[in-house]
Amino acid sequence: MIQTASQPLWQHTGLRQFIKFCLIGATSAIIDVGLFTVLTHLHLHPILARTLSVFVAVINGYTWNSLWTFRGMGKGKEHEKFMKFLAINVVGMGLNLGIMQGVFFLFTGHFLRTDEPDKLHMYSGLAVAIVLVSLWNFIANKKWTFAHPVQEAQ
Repeated sequence: MIQTASQPLWQHTGLRQFIKFCLIGATSAIIDVGLFTVLTHLHLHPILARTLSVFVAVINGYTWNSLWTFRGMGKGKEHEKFMKFLAINVVGMGLNLGIMQGVFFLFTGHFLRTDEPDKLHMYSGLAVAIVLVSLWNFIANKKWTFAHPVQEAQ
């Protein structure tokens, strides 16, 4: 489908995909932050809690993005697309942990430790990480996991 400049903004496929991705991302973020909160209240180390909460959120994100946002898109078998999605999210998790630690360090002058962290600064780092990594995840998944297959010349 060729998109023209005269099309209303909401009819552009990329924008609709981004909105769907963000809605799914919001549910994944709720799952992520909720599980992270529960696990840290159970005194699990913030890095381990973050790793587990991100993994559960990734499963939610893949399921709904492949069923709704990017339905029928992407090359390869379902497990191959999941592995791409997971790989992007593993990189995203590394970015997420680094950003969360970096923001926490900027506010406090030290990294997260096993003792009781300052909750305001910990959650500030978490919020910044979620926003930046969400942008990374959308672009990387659109361009790699759910990219249109290349049409072969006939």
